[in-house]
Amino acid sequence: MTTVSIVSSQPTVPGTYVLLLMDVAERWNISADKLLAGEGLQPEDCLRSGFRLPRESFANLIERAVSLTGEPGIGFLLGLQMRVSCHGVIGQAAMVARTLGEALEIARAYFDMPSSDLQLRIEREAGHEGDMVRLSLGERDERYRLSEVGAQFLLTGFAAMAEALTGRKLKGEGVTRFPRPSYMERYDHLVAGKLHFDGAFNGFVFDASILDYPLVMSDPVAARIAREQCKEELGRLGGGRSLAQQVRDLVFDEELGFASIEEVAEKLNTTPRTLQRRLQAEGVVFRQLVESIRQHHAERLLLLNQKSIGEVSDLLGYSDVTNFSRAFRRWAGCSPRDYLKQHAAG
Repeated sequence: MTTVSIVSSQPTVPGTYVLLLMDVAERWNISADKLLAGEGLQPEDCLRSGFRLPRESFANLIERAVSLTGEPGIGFLLGLQMRVSCHGVIGQAAMVARTLGEALEIARAYFDMPSSDLQLRIEREAGHEGDMVRLSLGERDERYRLSEVGAQFLLTGFAAMAEALTGRKLKGEGVTRFPRPSYMERYDHLVAGKLHFDGAFNGFVFDASILDYPLVMSDPVAARIAREQCKEELGRLGGGRSLAQQVRDLVFDEELGFASIEEVAEKLNTTPRTLQRRLQAEGVVFRQLVESIRQHHAERLLLLNQKSIGEVSDLLGYSDVTNFSRAFRRWAGCSPRDYLKQHAAG
């Protein structure tokens, strides 16, 4: 029997995932009641706003669906059903972003809300025919790797959502850690682009120019509101993360820059003084935490090569490029421009 392992400290999945599974199982005349039997669920439970299901229960439902339908490739069918709206406020924020690159950055920032052993990584690398992007679904804990069905579901779903967001057929290649399954011939025609098996990760490799594709529903005002809703939700859920981790998630926004300690405290429903005291109990100082985040995002944003050095400087809250370059030299031992040259040479 095929199993799926998607585990976290707060192991939940959106109730909409269960609705997708119910729709797919119905093609084999499997009723919702029959599919949900044993998990103590009713179909109407999944329609409740904010409903989330323990990941272990979702894994059981997938096992049951495979058993009842006799279809081990059910993950592909699930992925094709996935819509951006399945992901609540995160999906709303991604849907109205300016470009696909910005939508992916939103997904990367909030993908593990609430906390998950899965995290989205977006890495830019040089290729023979120009800059390429590697988007991968990685595990924080190697003991809890995606199963074959889980990889099918998420990779097919991400590809389907990206094409829906841009309204364009995207070119790229998929990669999965698993060997080519015996039933793959029945799904080859559903997979967008070439799919490599026995790879080093689960994800995609595509031309970096795709990041600049505009989204069909882009709306700057709605995007700002949606990102704030994401942060409020993140602060509310906590998700089993340490306070320092929660602050890391809340203090920086890809478009708005850094939030003040007062703004972060408000999102966490506490006061600045209490926030500082609780951080100190974890051995963390807010100012030093912000500095380390500045360094991380400075290096990441420069390597993504979507913003100029001046734009990165402004976004990270520096009064001018000279101050930013001085700070960057302190972190990396070289100027931002030399850092980019060294990366290109490497």
